[in-house]
Amino acid sequence: MTKGQRLVLTPAGQIEVEEFEVPAPASNQLLVRTHLTQVSAGSEMNGIRRRRAASPAEQATFAPAGLGYTAIGVVEAAGSEISQVAVGDRVLCSGNHATHWLVTPELEANDVAIPQQYNVHKLPDDLTDVEIAFCVLGDVALHGVRRAQIQIGESVAVHGLGVVGLMALQLCRLVGAHPLIGVDLIKERLDLAAQLGASHQIDASSQDVVNEIRAHTQLPWRWRGALPSMLPGSGAEVQIHTTSFIGNYPTMIKAAADRGRIILVGATSGSVAIESDELFRREIIMTGSYQTGMSDTHPYWPWTRVRNQHVILDLIRRRELQIEPLVSHVAPYTEAPDLFDRMMTAHEGWLSVFFTWK
Repeated sequence: MTKGQRLVLTPAGQIEVEEFEVPAPASNQLLVRTHLTQVSAGSEMNGIRRRRAASPAEQATFAPAGLGYTAIGVVEAAGSEISQVAVGDRVLCSGNHATHWLVTPELEANDVAIPQQYNVHKLPDDLTDVEIAFCVLGDVALHGVRRAQIQIGESVAVHGLGVVGLMALQLCRLVGAHPLIGVDLIKERLDLAAQLGASHQIDASSQDVVNEIRAHTQLPWRWRGALPSMLPGSGAEVQIHTTSFIGNYPTMIKAAADRGRIILVGATSGSVAIESDELFRREIIMTGSYQTGMSDTHPYWPWTRVRNQHVILDLIRRRELQIEPLVSHVAPYTEAPDLFDRMMTAHEGWLSVFFTWK
């Protein structure tokens, strides 16, 4: 039996490298030999954070778990019923951080399954593994921008300039947003936002975010019937939330224009108090962006995950979406425990982190 290596999240929230026996695929399965995996700073980090913050009694209820979000590799073996890919094909899947990933593609059609966990897509030859990996988080960013329905010349503020936020910011620029404002706590990410097209940057650690957004979104008119408390024509018409921090919801409401749209893309948990009167009187709209039920196309919403991923790959191919500045680490999997600890303890010095498994 072949031995493989994988990352395991312990009940206490630590990352360990574990050896396992690589299974042989059944007739309806295929085995991917992973070459590269990408970390999700939202979903994965939230899972680690939840366990590390738990009490010892709560940790005792957790079982060891796999970690993973995006994986790229080569089909090493395939069962007799597999027809969409062949041995030797380079593929994209949602595998764990591991040398191997066993996939049962037919489960994608199972109503009780999470479809993307069973997707396997053959990849083009003209893009690198790192470039292709961004189509998954890029799909998350693109869906949020689509939900915002941005018009040319509308003001947009992106809160949280991690990988998803910086891709969302670039997509907002491509659809004509202006002014385009990046908000974060970290100078290096604010500088990168300027490089990638932000017209203004706000350091939330030292500046008043509401006042700064209003100052950058002044319009030369005032709506008839506007509330007296509103500054003339100010506030972001669209705000995109791409951070796991839920505490800035009230800030975004105060920074919104009348009838402003707030799109919640970041993976969050918990609750926060908000002023409902302001939502009500200024007709502010807060919308979640999670792509529930987006596996199949629909005449009134054709933008499935797969189609969005192809759009992202085409933008990368045409160099309209820059992903090179977003890559901070491409490291062997043996460095994963230390890198996860670093990501958990400091926001500076990292963006998109990849592990190699060759």
